[in-house]
Order: sequence, then C-alpha cells, then structure tokens
Amino acid sequence: MKFLVLFCFLGVGSVLFSANAQDRTRILFIGNSYTGQIRGVIQKLILASPQGGSTELEFITPGGKTLEYHLQNESTIRRIKEGDWDFVVLQDQSQTPAIFPKKFESAAEGLDAVIDASGAQTVFYQTWGRRDGDKMNPNMFPDYKSMQKALSENYSRVAKRCDATLSPVGDAWAKVRKADPDLGRALYKGDGSHPSEKGAYLAACVFYATIFQQSPASVDFRGGLDSAEVESILKAIDVPAQLVSKKSVFPVSRTITNATGVRIDVNIVGRSETSIYFTARGRNHIYQIDQLSQEDQDFVETLPLNK
Repeated sequence: MKFLVLFCFLGVGSVLFSANAQDRTRILFIGNSYTGQIRGVIQKLILASPQGGSTELEFITPGGKTLEYHLQNESTIRRIKEGDWDFVVLQDQSQTPAIFPKKFESAAEGLDAVIDASGAQTVFYQTWGRRDGDKMNPNMFPDYKSMQKALSENYSRVAKRCDATLSPVGDAWAKVRKADPDLGRALYKGDGSHPSEKGAYLAACVFYATIFQQSPASVDFRGGLDSAEVESILKAIDVPAQLVSKKSVFPVSRTITNATGVRIDVNIVGRSETSIYFTARGRNHIYQIDQLSQEDQDFVETLPLNK
C-alpha cells in the first residue's frame, strides 16, 4: 500500500505541505452483485475517512458471475494488468466456493497469478452463508451454519494457498448473527441472500480494517444504523468496546505552525503517539508531532489517540 508517512513545511509566500511521495491507494473490486450491492456504502465510508481524499476505487461486478468467468474475460484481465492497482479484491459467486471448492481454487489461483504479476496485492472477499441455508442445495447446506462453515474454510484455505490477504466479512457476519440474532437477520435483504444496507455497512467496515489496518470506529460514517447496531458490528470485527462507545472529538479545526514558524489551516482527524493526521486543501496528510511548534505540540497532546 502506498502511504504518505512524513511531511515537511515548504515555501514562504504560498504555504504548502509537501512530501517525499504523495501516491494514491488504488483498489479494484472484482465480483458480482455481492460486491456491487456494497459499493455505495464502501465509497461513502472511505470518503469519510482520513484516506478518502487519496483512495481510488473501481468495480467490475456483473450479476451472477464467477471468478472463472472473470479469469476468462479479456476486459477484466486487461484492467488488472493496466490499472496500477495497490489491491485487487476477488469475490466468487455466492455458492461456488462452498459447492465447487476446486473450481473456486483454480480460478482464484489463476487471477492471483495475474494480480501478482501486476504488482498488486490480492484480497479475497470472504462472503456469508444464505440466511436459511442453500435452498437449491438443501442436502449439502440445509442451514446457514453449514454453508458459512464451508465458505469460511474454503476462502481461508485459498487465501493462504495464494499468500493473499483475507477480508473476513463472512466471519464477522457469523459473529453478529450469534451475538444479535435480530440484527443478524437484518443484515440480509428480503431474498435472504444479498446484503441489506446494514449488511453492506458490516462489509465496508471489514474492508476498511483489512486494507487500511485501522479501526472504522474512528470514521464519522454510520450508514444509517443506530448506535447499538454499530456497536454490535464493530465488536464483531474486534474493535475495542471503548472505541465503539466513545464519541469522537475529531475533526478539529486549527491553524498549526511548524518549528520554523510556517502556518497552515487544517482539520485534524486523528493522532498517534508520534504523528497527527489532518486534511488541508482537499488532501490527506500525516505530520510528525515533534516538528510542530511547542504550543501546537502541547495542544495535540490533549487530543485522544485514535491511530
């Protein structure tokens, strides 16, 4: 992943934040309607996050298609090769990894090879079992638990085989269903298969945590869910309870000054032990706290850690 990790103040008349490299994080999602129907929520969550101004998303999601279809599709392969992606997310048809694990594995390995050759990182989108089991294959998967078990095992196995990253959406889905059955059922649309807005929010949170390695609890976007629903979902992806319930003080508007006296207006969106995270002039930045004026260092120390 391409991150901006250190900034310095440059210029006198026109004050700018500059960096060694200001690269964007580019993510390509490949799948079908299970990906297409979480697209809007993922876009909104990332846009509201500190990474929103430096992340580009693209989606290839024809309905009902398998990874085998995408492997054989010249347009998909060309887009992987030519897109200069940081991450390529792969999602197979909702039943295939459970019913036809070898078919899933073969297509996944073929696409992973193309992705590796392009210089990107493969991320497998582990999906969820159908609400009441697979009605088309009741002998194999008579209920949700049996289908989820097969999906989780096969996605995990293939991710390890490909030395790829796993986005465990299905595992988080299972935790919510166990801890809060009413919310668990509400993760689905009426068909008992596709994600509702609540299911899409869960998936978006898992992807944010997986790709950016940060907690979605600090992002000011809740997807229309109430606080109890958000807390249940964030706990399912192992966000500490104190982070879930604590009201964020961010963003904080302030004119900050560096050690040499250069000033700039910013919106501070977070801090770690050593750095502050802020937006300025439509871009996201990270700056070392010890490079600020003493007054600003003292101010930043009063802000809670969220990175």
